[in-house]
Amino acid sequence: MPVLGLDGARAILDAALDAARAAGVRVSCCVVDASGDELAGIRMDGAVWFTSGVARAKARTAARMGADSAALAGLKADYPELLALIDGQLPFDVTTLPGGVVIRDGSAVVGAVGVSGGSGEQDHAVATAGAEAF
Repeated sequence: MPVLGLDGARAILDAALDAARAAGVRVSCCVVDASGDELAGIRMDGAVWFTSGVARAKARTAARMGADSAALAGLKADYPELLALIDGQLPFDVTTLPGGVVIRDGSAVVGAVGVSGGSGEQDHAVATAGAEAF
């Protein structure tokens, strides 16, 4: 099974930070492996203090669910009890906020990147730029 390691995580963070700078936003970024365990995280100068934890939650959600965090909004709307049951089984808070993007090697989920600090659209775009660096 393919593995996302530290070198890959750093490349993802670098690409995400470049995209954030280009967009003029200050964000936190977090890269996790397929299990949702953190590989690397960073908070840009001027990013709000809580964005690190939000970015981590977005990344963990995307990795463990195998879908971008925003894609789970439909699940939350259609089956709110199901999402609550899933949330109770994970050691972190599941979120449907945009900005958690799955990283795949072919069809295999190898991890995810989460971004927080801009609008939902900006977070998703920055996270996508990071994921594309893998």
